[in-house]
Amino acid sequence: MKSLFTKFMAFSMFILLFMSCKKDETKVVAGNGTAAAVTSSALTTQVLKEENAAVNFGVFNWTASTFGFEGSVVSYTVQVDISGNNFKAPKEISAGSLLTKTITVADINSITNQLKLTNGVAGKIDLRVKATISDKHPAAYSNTLTFTVTPYQIIIDYPSLYVPGAYQGWAPATASKISSVEDNKMYEGYIYFPDPVNEFKITSAPNWDNIIYGTSAAGKIVAGAGDNLKINGAGYYQLKANTTALTYSAVKTTWAVMGSGTGNVEAPMTYDNTTKVWTVTKALSAGTIKFRANGTDDINFGSNATADGTLVAGGTAIPVTAGTYKITFNVSIPGNYVYSILLQ
Repeated sequence: MKSLFTKFMAFSMFILLFMSCKKDETKVVAGNGTAAAVTSSALTTQVLKEENAAVNFGVFNWTASTFGFEGSVVSYTVQVDISGNNFKAPKEISAGSLLTKTITVADINSITNQLKLTNGVAGKIDLRVKATISDKHPAAYSNTLTFTVTPYQIIIDYPSLYVPGAYQGWAPATASKISSVEDNKMYEGYIYFPDPVNEFKITSAPNWDNIIYGTSAAGKIVAGAGDNLKINGAGYYQLKANTTALTYSAVKTTWAVMGSGTGNVEAPMTYDNTTKVWTVTKALSAGTIKFRANGTDDINFGSNATADGTLVAGGTAIPVTAGTYKITFNVSIPGNYVYSILLQ
C-alpha cells in the first residue's frame, strides 16, 4: 500500500512539473510585417506600343519585409490598380520570395486593359508591393508609385475590305475598313462620313489593283464596275457588305447608354472624330447598362459573360455599381469593339 502511495505521489509531481514547464514555455508569434520600400527604373509617363511589347516597362526593386518570426518565408506580389482606387481591386504579378521584378510593356498593357483604361488615352495607375507569410496573417504593403500610361488595344486582324472615298482623299492604303469576323464574306464596320453627300468605293485590298466594288442599284454592289456608292448626310454609319449576295447597307447611328443603371432613361453619348470614340459621363445606380443606337434595340451592344471590356452585338447587359462614371464606346476598329466604364 505504501509502495502504491509512493508511486501515485511521484506521478503527481511529474504532472505538476510538466504543467509548470508548459506555463514557462515561450511561444513565438509573428508580428506585423515591416513595409517594403519599392523603387523603380520605369519612366513615370509612358506611351505603350505593341511593337515594344517585349521591352521592359521597368525593373522594380524593394527592401525585405520582416514579420519577427525566424525562419518564415516572405512572399512578394506586385499590385497594380487605377490611381486613386486605393487598391480595392488590384491586378497582381507574383514575385515569389525575390526582391525584384521586371515588368514588360506587354505585362503592364495587359493589366491596364484588364483595369479597363481607355486604349490610346493617357491614364494613371498606382503600383505597390504586398508582402505576406500566410493567408492567415495580415499582409504588409510598400509605398505607392504612380505612373501615367497610354495603353494600346491588342488588335485581331480579320479578313477585311477597304472603303476609300472623298471623306479621306480616295486613298485605299489609309481608308477605313470593314471586316468579316466569321470569315464568311459578310463584312461590317463603323465609319464617320463628314459631308452632306459622301461617295466611296469598296476594294478587296488597300490599293486599286484588285477587286473594286461599285454599285448599279440601291443596296447592290457589283465587282469590277458600277458607280460610286453614295451616302447622303454627315454622320457615324454602320456599313455592311456581303460579297456573296453582292449587297450593302449603310445605317446612320447615334449612341446612348441605357439600362436599370440609368433608371431606364437614355444617356446620350458624344462622338469625337479625333479619338474615334463615343463618351458620356454619367451618375449610375447599381444595376446594368447596354449601348444602343438610334433610340431602339435594333442595333445594341452588351458584353461577354465576364464583362471584360469587350463589346458583343446583342450581348449580356453590363453590371455596374453606384457612382459617377466616364463611359466610352469604341467600334472604330472592325471586329475589335471595346468599351470602358471608369469611376470618376
